[in-house]
Amino acid sequence: MPPKQDQAIGATLLLSSASLFAYYTIWALIMPFVDDGHPLHEYFPDRKYAIIIPVVLLLFGLTVVFTFLALVMIKSNGTKKGVKKA
Repeated sequence: MPPKQDQAIGATLLLSSASLFAYYTIWALIMPFVDDGHPLHEYFPDRKYAIIIPVVLLLFGLTVVFTFLALVMIKSNGTKKGVKKA
């Protein structure tokens, strides 16, 4: 990839992650202190999802990581059994 394209992708990823972080921070830390009748609540889901979504993503990520580690360990153990001792 050309350097300009790498910079564009990096800038896009940085901007989107910063925006997502700001949205989540406002949703989870500031919105509980805003009155329930305020129109700003229309832009955010229910507060219970501020906890449920990260927990589900964390569990999914940990499942993927530990599954990968288990498969690598199983494959590594299988190659050791195939080696003959002198």
